Amino acid sequence: MYSRNSFGSYYPIDSAIHKLTPVTKLFLFIFMILVIIITHSWVVNSFLLVFTIIMMFLSYVPIRYYFNTFWSLRYLYLLVVFICYFFRTSMTDCLVYIEKIIIFVEYINILAFTTSPIENIYGIEKFLSLFNVFYIKVGKIATKINELIRYFPLYVTTKYKTYKAASSRGISISKINIFKRIKFDNNVRKLTKLKNKDIKEYSELRLYDINKYRTNYRTNKIGYYDILFILFHLVLIYASLVEEGIL
Repeated sequence: MYSRNSFGSYYPIDSAIHKLTPVTKLFLFIFMILVIIITHSWVVNSFLLVFTIIMMFLSYVPIRYYFNTFWSLRYLYLLVVFICYFFRTSMTDCLVYIEKIIIFVEYINILAFTTSPIENIYGIEKFLSLFNVFYIKVGKIATKINELIRYFPLYVTTKYKTYKAASSRGISISKINIFKRIKFDNNVRKLTKLKNKDIKEYSELRLYDINKYRTNYRTNKIGYYDILFILFHLVLIYASLVEEGIL
């Protein structure tokens, strides 16, 4: 069984981040992506990392869940360091690249922890509602995007639990040969797809029809926290443009 409180899964609790509407969270995520793409400053990226950590604390989700994701990517960080060394990249630039990865991954985690899968689909659907005039099945597209957003956290969760289950049976994954490791990772991917399928079926049980418009949802109204976070992210974008000399 998958724990609802494992990293990458929705963590039901009352927090400032949970109170944000799904649409607002998507806008914030897009704003943050724009900022980390625009800026190459170590100072700005360090500030963004601190801000992301503050949002992690504001979500009231146990910080160890975020740390589990961070730790699972340790080899990726080492790979970045190796690539930077190979191409003679400065240590400062290398640190900026690592900060960008951490910000991106943990921001996805914040979305996953603070938004239930069905509300996440709702937010994506509202975000894409402009395409309703073209008779495009926005609900179906929203479901697919939600699966993509949650795939990595689900994969990390599944891999972590599978490792733990194997260890409890006296099996050391680190000592198996490469062919068995590939087979193991393939099984993890299959389990992740099954988990995504479970989420989709759960949405259908909640009267969500991907082939129709919204069926049974409460109205998500923009509140004080939504306006505050949106304005702050817009300020971050403006500051990044100024820092890079674009404005």
